[in-house]
Amino acid sequence: MRLVKLLLIHSLWMFTLCLSLPDNAEASQANEIVISVSVSPDSPFVSTLVFPNTNPIVRELTRTPTIPAIYSSDWIRARIKVKDRDLIYDYQGRLFDKKKARLYLLSQPLAIKLDKLVQTVETAHYGQAIPWERVKHSFGRMKFATVIDLETGERFLVQRRAGSRHADVQPLTRSDTQIMKHIYQGKWSWKRRAILVEVDGNYYAASMHGMPHGAGAIQGNDFPGHFCIHFSGSSTHLRREPDPSHSLMILKASGALPQIIMEASSEDLVGYFLTSLNEHDGHTLRMTTDGSTLPDEVRLIDSVRKPETIVASETSGPFMVAISVRADYLLRSGEQRSGRWHFLLLRSAPWERWQIVDVAIK
Repeated sequence: MRLVKLLLIHSLWMFTLCLSLPDNAEASQANEIVISVSVSPDSPFVSTLVFPNTNPIVRELTRTPTIPAIYSSDWIRARIKVKDRDLIYDYQGRLFDKKKARLYLLSQPLAIKLDKLVQTVETAHYGQAIPWERVKHSFGRMKFATVIDLETGERFLVQRRAGSRHADVQPLTRSDTQIMKHIYQGKWSWKRRAILVEVDGNYYAASMHGMPHGAGAIQGNDFPGHFCIHFSGSSTHLRREPDPSHSLMILKASGALPQIIMEASSEDLVGYFLTSLNEHDGHTLRMTTDGSTLPDEVRLIDSVRKPETIVASETSGPFMVAISVRADYLLRSGEQRSGRWHFLLLRSAPWERWQIVDVAIK
């Protein structure tokens, strides 16, 4: 009887899970399925799980018919390797042959089996969206935690020093501060990032900004103040409602964001567009659109304030929606502007997702 062993490997750029392989290496390659998950297509932080002894699934998959089709790189949920085939699995449960540009016509039983395998890897890769009211007890004041940036995989140690509606934390050492600053490309920033916070072996989905502010009490860490980490249900010092940007990053850190966007109303989708634009999150921004090129003025925006209320026009219908909102924004040049943003959204059927197909600022 072969023993199945779970091996957990942490490194700066790769987080890999793999199950022990069968004794015969050639048999392993023929019978195993290798699944990799990352938060975005270009993220170097990847979780990979090797499933050995999956010959029934492999055999059924290799016999499944295919048809010509093209996948979207912005909607990759997992990458799957079976024998010499490089496959793409998307958020609609569709499986594509990457090299041959073909779609597998999966039977329902096979689709269920593959989805369960992908979910196993996602559970290892993403964090739990646990409410702050529960997290704050396990991540108490003066307690230590490891912060893992979900895009890069870089990690550093922090200590929670204060905070009631969220965690006010500080990097533990000078080295931890340097790693955090490197995550922000060498410049402190208020921009939010999706992170995992590891406390006592539990990985929580969270969001941080990268701007030192207020008081700091850890000597020698070269960090002038503290920074904030938000968890599900957290809020800022000034408002009791969760911050939209932190909320988006928490969804991203939990792995739930793509499904949320697919099911979003037209009004909510415009909100996600403005929030991801404000945070310079290109992948999320592309998921809200149909992939068309944004106007030059939109691409030159450094930050934008999402309005409190977003309402569709009265002329909107079940397959086309027009939305107009007034929003203040800041260009990368430093110029402050205010304008009316006009969005046009389309979908091909009531069960299809909304897509922003046009954006204009006047």
